[in-house]
Amino acid sequence: MPVTRLTRALQVQGLRLTRARLAVCRVLAEATEHLKVAEVHRRARRIDGRIGLASVYRTMGVLERLTLVKHVHMDHRHRHYATATEGHCHHLVCRTCGVVVEFSDCQADAMVKVLVRRTKFRIEGHSMDFFGQCPACVRGSAPASRSPVRGRPERRAPRPKPRAAAHAMREMT
Repeated sequence: MPVTRLTRALQVQGLRLTRARLAVCRVLAEATEHLKVAEVHRRARRIDGRIGLASVYRTMGVLERLTLVKHVHMDHRHRHYATATEGHCHHLVCRTCGVVVEFSDCQADAMVKVLVRRTKFRIEGHSMDFFGQCPACVRGSAPASRSPVRGRPERRAPRPKPRAAAHAMREMT
């Protein structure tokens, strides 16, 4: 997506083209993958080192409201974003290495018609994400660097112990 489309859409809405907005638009226009806000921030700081994370979050929120970017469900911990394409697309997401495959072959149109007739909703859109393992991960041959951000696998935070278990442990000692 050209940066001019993003910036023009902001101007049409009467929004100022701040340094942060321009940098975020440039990062998104140059991105070939889905990005976390933290990665957008990191890349935007290469363009202008004074850009704060809050400005990036605000800009992403504005761009999402204008449907210029879309939230992509990668996992429950982080929001990933992609520039919005004409029409719509769906995603296959590998839970092991994080690779995302977009596809636009949507078979949901018949289901939408049934739902409209049954529920009387005015359906304005839909999104569909499928989660599983890519062929390389199924074979066990996926390189560790296939994570969508910074070329390394995401670290999972250690699970906190449930309170009841922690309390029971204190009682025992």
